[in-house]
Order: sequence, then structure tokens, then C-alpha cells
Amino acid sequence: MTPLVLIVDDEKPNLDSLARIFQREGWRVALAESGAAALEVLRRERVSAVVTDLMMPGMSGEELLRAVKALSPETEVVLMTAYGTVETAVAAMKEGAYDFITKPVKRHAIVKSVRQAIERASLVAENRALRAQLAELSSGAVGGLLGNAPAFRAVLDTLRQAAPTSATVLLAGESGTGKELAARLVHDLSPRAAGPFVPINCAAIPESLLESELFGHEKGAFTGAAARKEGRFERAHGGTLFLDEVGEMSPSVQVKLLRFLQDGVLERVGGTEPLRVDVRVVAATNKDLAAEVKAGRFREDLFYRLDVVSVRLPSLRERREDVMLLAGAFLRRFAEANAKPISGFSPAAVAAIERYAWPGNVRELLHAVERGVILTRGEAVELGDLPEAVRAAAGPAGAPAAAPATLAVPLGTTLDEIERLVIRRTLEHTRGDKNLAAQLLGIAARTIYRKLDRDEEGRLVEPVPGGDEPDAER
Repeated sequence: MTPLVLIVDDEKPNLDSLARIFQREGWRVALAESGAAALEVLRRERVSAVVTDLMMPGMSGEELLRAVKALSPETEVVLMTAYGTVETAVAAMKEGAYDFITKPVKRHAIVKSVRQAIERASLVAENRALRAQLAELSSGAVGGLLGNAPAFRAVLDTLRQAAPTSATVLLAGESGTGKELAARLVHDLSPRAAGPFVPINCAAIPESLLESELFGHEKGAFTGAAARKEGRFERAHGGTLFLDEVGEMSPSVQVKLLRFLQDGVLERVGGTEPLRVDVRVVAATNKDLAAEVKAGRFREDLFYRLDVVSVRLPSLRERREDVMLLAGAFLRRFAEANAKPISGFSPAAVAAIERYAWPGNVRELLHAVERGVILTRGEAVELGDLPEAVRAAAGPAGAPAAAPATLAVPLGTTLDEIERLVIRRTLEHTRGDKNLAAQLLGIAARTIYRKLDRDEEGRLVEPVPGGDEPDAER
């Protein structure tokens, strides 16, 4: 992007003169006649360098320097003054000024100083971006996919293994789990990385247009086809085509896709000439394609062609340990993009984020954090900055959830009775999920069944269907 230089001076002739000089250098220029106006520009734009007069009414150049460094640390500041002294220059440099120039300003001197300031600002920005990338890598990020949960790391391992091959990959999982990022990772780690990555959402295009969008059409193939059009397959030649929501394809499009996967050949709509293109297909769906095959809505032969390497991306509920890791990464991204000095989340916000179920998965978390960064007025995202659904997870007025009730065990209660009591209380918290309760208690699920299949007198009982309470003696 062309560097933007902000000139600040309360004298209009000086602004115009410097603007002409900098525009001849090919830089974009913004003008401000006061420090307050300059700060407004900095809040809206990414400024590489500020050139400001030192002596101005209202906010002085030195005060503006401190404000710039607080608001946009990467922006370099060059101060100008007609009353230059060594003491003033030294003080300005201690405050973070890049350079100090005395008036009348010489063209070559100001151009050299600003050019060097822009170069330094660019290097600082690049270093920050590299540090962020290294931080993500150390946290387990690969190709934009971030997480340390075992289920997620297993997915990344499978994608790494599949990427160098030519195999078709089928990505399954709920909406918002990062299937397009996974497809891009396969492309980026493959020998086709230098070729195009062409995505298409099959559910977002009307059924009547999807065939033309994928395979292209000849002039006159249908009403409105005024010229020949290349399809997404042709555009992806030498690279990867990502078919998102592949389960939404109509039967006729499924037939043409199957033929391509079998022979590497396609025909444009309205055409008769077969075209051979070199494309790797990565498909994704949030449907159970095997169930769609049984229901007769998806071709079985196509399913097996797509399902060469099948990868299911876990939902956020299945990788709870990654929630705050992702939230922190998103916060840093949006704080930098919006030039806001935000350090993290308040304790109440953390509690709500950790407790919320995130039905929209990573995509919902990303948008919630972006909202929080935009709305917060402090150095941390507060509970009130998050979406209403997330806030509700924190309980009334953001209060932490009540601690689990303690077990009142009368003196003389047998160990067998205490075990049954603990098991029943755990099942209450897991809503009857015996497998989850067994994991929490560190026992086998069959132990729960065995313990609860006896009444207080030790007699075998018949459990209530779907529950744990006895209803009849054996």
C-alpha cells in the first residue's frame, strides 16, 4: 500500500507546500491544521509518518507526538520548528520522535527524513507481523488453523499427510468449524501451491446456475448467455477447486462432477467439445453424506469418489481447551486492525466465553470477539461488550456460576450408599449421560450400571428406561 504521510501545521501555506513536495514523491498525503484534527485522521487511517510543527495553538507538536505514540506506536513522527535548540531536539527524541528539522525546511532534507521514517515504520510493522506469526506457530497454528486439542491436532496431522498427494479430500463437520481454512491448508502444503485456489459455495448459487458456474457455458447455451464463459474448473487449472456444501448439488450436476473425477474431462453447458483440465478437488459438507446416499439424495458412486481421504473437523464443543486460545488470537488480530490498545478480556468476559456452548463454532467466536474489540472503551473486552447470547452464559448480572452443592452425608452412611449418592449427583450434572459421568468420576461406565442396578438393601432392580431410578424388584 502506498504510504500515507500526515502533515500537521496551523499555517495553511506550509501545509500546501509540503503536500506538493510529498505528492511528487508518490506518497499519499493527509492534512490537519491542529493536533486534534490530526488524531481524528490517525483513528481512521493507517499513517506511516506524521510531519508536524512543534509550536501550535491548542495541542503542541510535542503533545501530539506523545498522543501519536500512544494511539499508533508504529507511526513515526518528524518534528519541525523555527526555534530549534539542542535541548528541544534531545527532548523530542526521548519522547520517541524519529527526526527534528528546523525551519525554513529544505526540500531534500525533509524528503530524506520522511523517506527514512516510512522505511522504519514499514520494518516495525513487518517485525510485528512476523512475531505474531511465530506466536501462532508456537501455539499450534498451521495455515490459519489454531488449536492444541488432541482431536484438532489429529485433524492437522491427517491434512498434512493428504496434502502432498493427488487424492480427493472430503471435509465434514458443523458449519463454522473452519473447513475452508482446512481446504486452503491442503492446497498450500501440496505441489499445487503455486496454482490457483478456487472456492465455490454450492449452496449459495441457484441450482439452475450452478452447472454453468462450475463447468462454464458456450455462447447461446441458454437465455442470457451472450458470450462464452469459463467455469470454476477451468479457472482452477493447475490448482485446487474447493466445493463447499457439496451435498447441495442437484442430481444432474452430480453426474457431471462424477465424470470429471473419473476422467478429468468436462464439457461446458451447451458445448460438445470435451475439455481436459488438471484440478484437484477438495469438498466439504455439514451433512451426513452417507445418510444422504441412503435417502437417495446423493449418488453413492460420487460419494466414494469424494471420500478418498475423509476428515471430520471437530466442533468447538469438542475442543473446549482451545476456546480461549482462539479468542486471544482473534483479539490480537482485531485490536491491531482497529488500532486499539486492548490487552485481553475481563474475568467476567472470560467466564462467559468459557461457559458458552458456541453452536456457531469458530466462526461465531470470531465474530463475538470482533464485536467486543469494536465496542470496548477500555483496555480489556468486558462482559457487556459481548453478544447477548454469550453474556447470558455468565448468569445473572454477569455473576459467576454457583458452585456445585456439597453432598450432605449423614454419619453412619455406608461406603456403598455414598458411592451411589455421588454417582447420582454426577449424573444430574451430566443430564443422565453415563459415559460422561464415568469419565468425570474416573470409573468405567459399566460400574455405574452395576452400582445403580441395586437398591438400598442390595437387591437387584430394573432401571427405569432412560433413567437411573429403580421401578420394580427382580
